[in-house]
Amino acid sequence: MKAIIYPAVFHKNENNGYWVEFPDLPGCLTEADSLEEAFLMASDALFVYTKDSPQGLPKASDIASLQRQNEDFVSYVKAEPYESENAIVYRIAEEVENGLQEKHFNKNQVAQILGVDRSYLTHIINGNKTPSPDMAKRIGLLLGFDWHVFYAGTV
Repeated sequence: MKAIIYPAVFHKNENNGYWVEFPDLPGCLTEADSLEEAFLMASDALFVYTKDSPQGLPKASDIASLQRQNEDFVSYVKAEPYESENAIVYRIAEEVENGLQEKHFNKNQVAQILGVDRSYLTHIINGNKTPSPDMAKRIGLLLGFDWHVFYAGTV
């Protein structure tokens, strides 16, 4: 699949955050509190906008042709989904809870089967610790979900 890349204009707002627009894609906008987050959110906004586009996408403008004002700057952005850390932690907790219900286990039983302390398991579920790949595989296998969920959002 071909990468989708469009130029975006990053505007500094009054709270030292940023709002981002894609001049070639009307209504494709986002905002964030920091520049790093603005790039992540812009990438996600572009992904969502173009993912199910019923009509063809317009040709991307040449980056040099885009208007800038004051502290604005223009950068190319690649369409990629973004999942915040909070969303990942929520998804892990949801997968674990669903697995516990489906397998009729409680957390104490799972910790005992895995040979780990219950508090260690709780830290993993709450997103305070990332399990080793071996432990992630064991948890996923035991509770019936894809162990890669523990590494979502990492490169």
